Amino acid sequence: MRKKSTSKALSRHSLFGPPPILEGEEDAAAYDELFGRVCAAVKPADVIDEMFMADVVALEWEILRWRRLKLSLIRARGLKALEGFLLEELEYDLYRKHFAEELTTILQDNLAEDQAEDSAQTLAHACAQNEPAAVDKVNNVLLTGIGEDIDDVINRARAHKAKELAQDYGRRRPGAVKLINRLLAGASVSIETLTAEALAQELDYIERLDRLATIAESRRNASLREIDRRRAVLGETLRRSVQEAEEREFEVIEVTPAEGENAA
Repeated sequence: MRKKSTSKALSRHSLFGPPPILEGEEDAAAYDELFGRVCAAVKPADVIDEMFMADVVALEWEILRWRRLKLSLIRARGLKALEGFLLEELEYDLYRKHFAEELTTILQDNLAEDQAEDSAQTLAHACAQNEPAAVDKVNNVLLTGIGEDIDDVINRARAHKAKELAQDYGRRRPGAVKLINRLLAGASVSIETLTAEALAQELDYIERLDRLATIAESRRNASLREIDRRRAVLGETLRRSVQEAEEREFEVIEVTPAEGENAA
């Protein structure tokens, strides 16, 4: 029975064109599920009800979209602010591995061809350990080959690690969460503070998203009220029809005995 009613709901849904789903949103199955559940709750009585119901579902989907966009904006700005915080707070030991890996790649591309590939890795790791001879040699290779120095590579490695940690924090990976919470506590700041500061320049945009969601909510509520109004009118019409039918039947019952007496 449930499959039959769901199929009927989707058939109604198809009358009003493809679902208003944008790229990157949930797949059509989620919209179809919402349509089916609203249909089961509203129980449209006729095609007019179905038209209003289609509007309700489309508007509800729009409301959810604006809410998702608002949440995504807040999260993105918060994580970007966290990334900037980490860029200033990360200790060298936390991104030394990234530095060594990037430096190894650079050295492999710039060392003399007759040098073994593992020499680049050995030299990079020695430089990462801050061995003076390795540092001097690496600086010479970098300046000669690509016009950079060790500090440029270190800055990129730190930025890479900061971005990686911020993303892992957003995914709630335990190691990243524990480390970042420690760094935040050490600096006497919180992720909420960082997010609030980052959003200071976005408040107008957030307000516009809220306004769009409110407009969609008002239109959705208007469609629901219209369904209720139509049903109230139909209900009153049905009530009057039943009442008139009952009154006519009562008149027949009243008249019949009198006619019987006259006939006698």
